[in-house]
Amino acid sequence: MSETTFHCGTVALLGRPNVGKSTLMNHVIGAKVAIVTPKPQTTRHRILGIYSDDDRQIVFVDTPGIHKGDKQLNRNMVRVAYAAAEEADVLAIMQDVTQPLDSATRALIERFADGRLKQPRIHVLNKVDAVNKEALLPRLAQMQQLDPGASAFIPVSARKGVQLHMLLDEIARLLPEQPPMYEPDWFTDQSQRQLAAEYVREQVFLGMQQEIPFQTAVEVERFEECADGTVEIDAVILVGSERHKPMLIGKGGFRMKEIGTRARLGLEKLLDCRIHLNLWVKVDPDWFNHPGKLADLGLGAE
Repeated sequence: MSETTFHCGTVALLGRPNVGKSTLMNHVIGAKVAIVTPKPQTTRHRILGIYSDDDRQIVFVDTPGIHKGDKQLNRNMVRVAYAAAEEADVLAIMQDVTQPLDSATRALIERFADGRLKQPRIHVLNKVDAVNKEALLPRLAQMQQLDPGASAFIPVSARKGVQLHMLLDEIARLLPEQPPMYEPDWFTDQSQRQLAAEYVREQVFLGMQQEIPFQTAVEVERFEECADGTVEIDAVILVGSERHKPMLIGKGGFRMKEIGTRARLGLEKLLDCRIHLNLWVKVDPDWFNHPGKLADLGLGAE
Protein backbone atom coordinates (compact mmCIF):
# COMPACT_ATOMS: atom_id res chain seq x y z
CA MET A 1 0.00 0.00 0.00
CA SER A 2 1.22 3.51 -0.74
CA GLU A 3 1.40 6.05 2.04
CA THR A 4 -1.36 8.13 0.49
CA THR A 5 -3.92 5.34 1.05
CA PHE A 6 -2.97 4.74 4.68
CA HIS A 7 -5.36 6.33 7.19
CA CYS A 8 -4.09 7.22 10.64
CA GLY A 9 -5.24 9.43 13.48
CA THR A 10 -6.83 9.68 16.90
CA VAL A 11 -10.41 9.08 18.00
CA ALA A 12 -11.57 10.29 21.41
CA LEU A 13 -13.99 7.98 23.22
CA LEU A 14 -16.33 10.30 25.10
CA GLY A 15 -19.38 9.87 27.28
CA ARG A 16 -20.84 9.59 30.74
CA PRO A 17 -19.30 7.13 33.25
CA ASN A 18 -19.90 3.42 32.66
CA VAL A 19 -21.08 3.58 29.06
CA GLY A 20 -18.46 1.04 27.93
CA LYS A 21 -15.61 3.16 26.55
CA SER A 22 -12.84 1.07 28.10
CA THR A 23 -14.58 -2.20 27.21
CA LEU A 24 -14.83 -1.13 23.57
CA MET A 25 -11.19 -0.11 23.36
CA ASN A 26 -9.95 -3.29 25.02
CA HIS A 27 -12.03 -5.45 22.67
CA VAL A 28 -10.73 -3.69 19.56
CA ILE A 29 -7.11 -3.73 20.74
CA GLY A 30 -7.27 -7.35 21.90
CA ALA A 31 -5.57 -6.57 25.22
CA LYS A 32 -6.71 -5.04 28.50
CA VAL A 33 -5.00 -1.66 28.39
CA ALA A 34 -7.80 0.06 30.34
CA ILE A 35 -9.25 -1.43 33.50
CA VAL A 36 -12.96 -2.19 33.58
CA THR A 37 -15.21 -2.36 36.65
CA PRO A 38 -18.91 -1.79 37.33
CA LYS A 39 -17.98 1.23 39.46
CA PRO A 40 -18.40 4.73 38.01
CA GLN A 41 -15.32 6.86 37.25
CA THR A 42 -12.99 3.87 36.93
CA THR A 43 -10.93 5.55 34.18
CA ARG A 44 -9.13 8.55 35.68
CA HIS A 45 -6.72 9.69 32.98
CA ARG A 46 -6.50 9.48 29.25
CA ILE A 47 -5.31 6.11 27.96
CA LEU A 48 -4.18 5.31 24.44
CA GLY A 49 -5.06 2.04 22.76
CA ILE A 50 -3.55 1.51 19.32
CA TYR A 51 -5.21 -0.58 16.61
CA SER A 52 -3.19 -1.26 13.45
CA ASP A 53 -3.75 -3.27 10.29
CA ASP A 54 -2.48 -3.09 6.70
CA ASP A 55 -4.05 0.20 5.70
CA ARG A 56 -5.02 2.03 8.88
CA GLN A 57 -3.88 2.85 12.38
CA ILE A 58 -6.56 4.04 14.79
CA VAL A 59 -5.33 5.55 18.04
CA PHE A 60 -8.15 5.35 20.58
CA VAL A 61 -8.09 7.85 23.43
CA ASP A 62 -10.11 6.42 26.30
CA THR A 63 -11.19 9.30 28.52
CA PRO A 64 -12.68 9.61 32.02
CA GLY A 65 -16.47 9.66 32.12
CA ILE A 66 -17.83 13.20 32.00
CA HIS A 67 -19.54 13.86 35.33
CA LYS A 68 -19.96 16.47 38.05
CA GLY A 69 -17.92 16.42 41.24
CA ASP A 70 -16.53 18.85 43.78
CA LYS A 71 -13.11 17.25 44.37
CA GLN A 72 -9.98 18.33 42.50
CA LEU A 73 -9.70 14.81 41.07
CA ASN A 74 -13.20 15.05 39.57
CA ARG A 75 -12.45 18.39 37.97
CA ASN A 76 -9.14 17.12 36.57
CA MET A 77 -10.84 14.06 35.06
CA VAL A 78 -13.44 16.13 33.22
CA ARG A 79 -10.79 18.55 31.93
CA VAL A 80 -8.80 15.59 30.59
CA ALA A 81 -11.86 14.35 28.69
CA TYR A 82 -12.57 17.71 27.06
CA ALA A 83 -8.90 18.26 26.23
CA ALA A 84 -8.80 14.88 24.47
CA ALA A 85 -11.87 15.89 22.44
CA GLU A 86 -10.22 19.11 21.30
CA GLU A 87 -7.07 17.30 20.15
CA ALA A 88 -8.64 14.26 18.43
CA ASP A 89 -9.28 13.81 14.72
CA VAL A 90 -12.63 12.09 15.30
CA LEU A 91 -15.08 12.13 18.22
CA ALA A 92 -16.85 8.90 19.21
CA ILE A 93 -19.63 9.86 21.63
CA MET A 94 -20.86 6.78 23.48
CA GLN A 95 -24.05 6.07 25.38
CA ASP A 96 -25.65 3.06 27.08
CA VAL A 97 -28.93 2.25 25.32
CA THR A 98 -30.15 0.16 28.25
CA GLN A 99 -30.49 3.42 30.19
CA PRO A 100 -32.94 6.25 29.40
CA LEU A 101 -31.65 9.25 27.51
CA ASP A 102 -31.39 11.41 30.62
CA SER A 103 -30.76 15.12 30.85
CA ALA A 104 -27.04 14.73 31.57
CA THR A 105 -26.48 12.56 28.49
CA ARG A 106 -28.62 14.88 26.36
CA ALA A 107 -26.62 17.91 27.57
CA LEU A 108 -23.33 16.20 26.76
CA ILE A 109 -24.51 15.35 23.23
CA GLU A 110 -25.76 18.89 22.65
CA ARG A 111 -22.46 20.32 23.87
CA PHE A 112 -20.51 18.41 21.22
CA ALA A 113 -23.15 19.06 18.54
CA ASP A 114 -23.06 22.84 18.97
CA GLY A 115 -20.36 23.32 16.34
CA ARG A 116 -17.58 24.62 18.59
CA LEU A 117 -15.50 21.54 17.78
CA LYS A 118 -15.11 20.93 14.05
CA GLN A 119 -14.09 17.26 14.15
CA PRO A 120 -16.50 14.71 12.66
CA ARG A 121 -18.71 12.98 15.24
CA ILE A 122 -19.83 9.37 15.46
CA HIS A 123 -22.51 8.42 17.97
CA VAL A 124 -21.92 4.94 19.38
CA LEU A 125 -24.99 3.33 20.92
CA ASN A 126 -23.60 0.61 23.14
CA LYS A 127 -25.10 -2.55 24.72
CA VAL A 128 -27.48 -3.32 21.86
CA ASP A 129 -27.24 -6.99 22.82
CA ALA A 130 -29.37 -6.15 25.87
CA VAL A 131 -32.27 -4.39 24.09
CA ASN A 132 -34.64 -5.37 21.29
CA LYS A 133 -34.70 -3.69 17.90
CA GLU A 134 -38.06 -2.02 18.54
CA ALA A 135 -36.60 -0.17 21.54
CA LEU A 136 -33.47 0.84 19.62
CA LEU A 137 -35.14 2.53 16.65
CA PRO A 138 -36.70 5.41 18.66
CA ARG A 139 -33.33 6.01 20.33
CA LEU A 140 -31.63 6.29 16.94
CA ALA A 141 -34.30 8.74 15.83
CA GLN A 142 -33.71 10.84 18.96
CA MET A 143 -29.99 10.95 18.28
CA GLN A 144 -30.50 12.05 14.68
CA GLN A 145 -32.67 14.90 15.92
CA LEU A 146 -30.20 15.95 18.60
CA ASP A 147 -27.17 15.91 16.29
CA PRO A 148 -28.20 16.00 12.63
CA GLY A 149 -24.66 16.99 11.64
CA ALA A 150 -23.07 13.78 12.94
CA SER A 151 -21.28 11.52 10.46
CA ALA A 152 -22.79 8.25 11.69
CA PHE A 153 -24.95 6.58 14.33
CA ILE A 154 -23.70 3.05 15.00
CA PRO A 155 -25.31 0.54 17.40
CA VAL A 156 -22.71 -1.82 18.91
CA SER A 157 -22.05 -4.24 21.70
CA ALA A 158 -18.57 -3.47 23.02
CA ARG A 159 -18.64 -6.55 25.25
CA LYS A 160 -19.62 -8.98 22.50
CA GLY A 161 -17.96 -7.21 19.57
CA VAL A 162 -21.19 -6.65 17.66
CA GLN A 163 -20.70 -4.24 14.71
CA LEU A 164 -17.30 -3.06 15.91
CA HIS A 165 -15.98 -3.75 12.39
CA MET A 166 -18.49 -1.21 11.09
CA LEU A 167 -17.33 1.31 13.68
CA LEU A 168 -13.67 0.78 12.72
CA ASP A 169 -14.47 1.27 9.04
CA GLU A 170 -16.36 4.51 9.72
CA ILE A 171 -13.60 5.89 11.97
CA ALA A 172 -10.90 5.04 9.42
CA ARG A 173 -12.89 6.71 6.64
CA LEU A 174 -12.86 9.95 8.62
CA LEU A 175 -9.18 9.88 9.59
CA PRO A 176 -6.56 11.77 7.60
CA GLU A 177 -4.41 10.01 5.01
CA GLN A 178 -0.99 9.86 6.63
CA PRO A 179 1.65 7.33 7.75
CA PRO A 180 1.27 5.49 11.08
CA MET A 181 2.27 7.28 14.26
CA TYR A 182 3.33 4.10 16.10
CA GLU A 183 5.05 0.85 15.25
CA PRO A 184 2.52 -1.84 14.21
CA ASP A 185 3.19 -4.02 17.27
CA TRP A 186 2.42 -1.22 19.77
CA PHE A 187 -0.95 -1.50 21.50
CA THR A 188 -0.71 1.27 24.14
CA ASP A 189 1.43 4.20 25.22
CA GLN A 190 1.26 3.20 28.89
CA SER A 191 4.45 2.00 30.53
CA GLN A 192 4.54 -1.37 32.28
CA ARG A 193 4.79 0.55 35.55
CA GLN A 194 1.54 2.40 34.78
CA LEU A 195 -0.18 -0.82 33.75
CA ALA A 196 0.85 -2.44 37.03
CA ALA A 197 -0.69 0.41 39.04
CA GLU A 198 -3.92 0.21 37.05
CA TYR A 199 -4.23 -3.57 37.42
CA VAL A 200 -3.89 -3.29 41.20
CA ARG A 201 -6.42 -0.44 41.29
CA GLU A 202 -8.85 -2.52 39.25
CA GLN A 203 -8.80 -5.27 41.86
CA VAL A 204 -9.28 -2.73 44.65
CA PHE A 205 -12.38 -1.46 42.83
CA LEU A 206 -13.71 -4.97 42.30
CA GLY A 207 -12.99 -6.10 45.84
CA MET A 208 -14.32 -3.13 47.78
CA GLN A 209 -17.73 -1.50 48.09
CA GLN A 210 -19.32 1.90 48.62
CA GLU A 211 -17.05 4.95 48.79
CA ILE A 212 -13.73 3.21 49.38
CA PRO A 213 -12.68 2.58 45.76
CA PHE A 214 -12.96 6.22 44.74
CA GLN A 215 -10.86 7.24 47.74
CA THR A 216 -8.00 4.93 46.74
CA ALA A 217 -5.07 5.28 44.38
CA VAL A 218 -2.06 3.09 43.59
CA GLU A 219 1.54 4.24 43.43
CA VAL A 220 4.21 1.86 42.11
CA GLU A 221 7.42 2.52 44.03
CA ARG A 222 9.57 -0.15 42.37
CA PHE A 223 9.34 -1.99 39.05
CA GLU A 224 12.44 -4.08 38.49
CA GLU A 225 13.15 -6.62 35.75
CA CYS A 226 15.36 -9.31 37.27
CA ALA A 227 18.10 -11.35 35.61
CA ASP A 228 16.00 -14.54 35.77
CA GLY A 229 13.23 -12.95 33.68
CA THR A 230 10.88 -12.25 36.59
CA VAL A 231 9.62 -8.80 37.56
CA GLU A 232 9.56 -7.41 41.11
CA ILE A 233 6.88 -4.81 41.82
CA ASP A 234 6.38 -2.84 45.04
CA ALA A 235 3.17 -0.82 45.13
CA VAL A 236 1.41 1.31 47.74
CA ILE A 237 -2.37 1.60 47.88
CA LEU A 238 -3.32 5.05 49.14
CA VAL A 239 -6.49 5.42 51.17
CA GLY A 240 -8.08 8.65 52.38
CA SER A 241 -9.05 7.55 55.90
CA GLU A 242 -7.62 5.53 58.79
CA ARG A 243 -10.83 3.52 58.96
CA HIS A 244 -10.40 2.38 55.35
CA LYS A 245 -7.02 0.77 55.97
CA PRO A 246 -8.20 -2.29 57.98
CA MET A 247 -11.17 -2.69 55.65
CA LEU A 248 -8.85 -2.90 52.66
CA ILE A 249 -6.41 -5.26 54.36
CA GLY A 250 -9.16 -7.58 55.64
CA LYS A 251 -9.09 -10.01 58.54
CA GLY A 252 -5.70 -11.70 58.63
CA GLY A 253 -4.79 -9.86 55.44
CA PHE A 254 -7.13 -12.00 53.33
CA ARG A 255 -8.52 -9.15 51.20
CA MET A 256 -5.11 -7.70 50.48
CA LYS A 257 -3.85 -11.15 49.49
CA GLU A 258 -6.83 -11.63 47.18
CA ILE A 259 -6.31 -8.24 45.53
CA GLY A 260 -2.61 -8.95 45.04
CA THR A 261 -3.15 -12.44 43.63
CA ARG A 262 -5.71 -11.31 41.06
CA ALA A 263 -3.64 -8.31 40.00
CA ARG A 264 -0.51 -10.47 39.69
CA LEU A 265 -2.26 -13.08 37.54
CA GLY A 266 -3.60 -10.40 35.20
CA LEU A 267 -0.19 -8.78 34.84
CA GLU A 268 1.51 -12.12 34.22
CA LYS A 269 -0.89 -12.78 31.37
CA LEU A 270 -0.39 -9.30 29.90
CA LEU A 271 3.40 -9.12 30.29
CA ASP A 272 4.05 -12.83 29.73
CA CYS A 273 6.44 -13.27 32.63
CA ARG A 274 6.42 -14.30 36.28
CA ILE A 275 5.75 -11.43 38.68
CA HIS A 276 6.38 -10.91 42.39
CA LEU A 277 3.93 -8.28 43.61
CA ASN A 278 4.28 -6.69 47.05
CA LEU A 279 1.49 -4.43 48.31
CA TRP A 280 1.20 -2.02 51.23
CA VAL A 281 -1.57 0.31 52.39
CA LYS A 282 -0.85 3.92 53.33
CA VAL A 283 -3.22 6.54 54.73
CA ASP A 284 -2.96 9.88 52.90
CA PRO A 285 -5.95 12.08 53.85
CA ASP A 286 -7.33 14.29 51.11
CA TRP A 287 -4.89 13.04 48.45
CA PHE A 288 -7.66 13.47 45.86
CA ASN A 289 -7.80 17.23 46.52
CA HIS A 290 -4.03 17.88 46.52
CA PRO A 291 -2.78 19.11 43.11
CA GLY A 292 0.83 18.06 43.79
CA LYS A 293 -0.11 14.52 44.80
CA LEU A 294 -2.47 14.18 41.86
CA ALA A 295 0.33 15.23 39.53
CA ASP A 296 2.68 12.67 41.12
CA LEU A 297 0.07 9.97 40.46
CA GLY A 298 -0.40 11.05 36.84
CA LEU A 299 -3.85 12.42 37.65
CA GLY A 300 -3.22 16.08 37.01
CA ALA A 301 -5.33 18.13 34.64
CA GLU A 302 -2.86 17.46 31.75
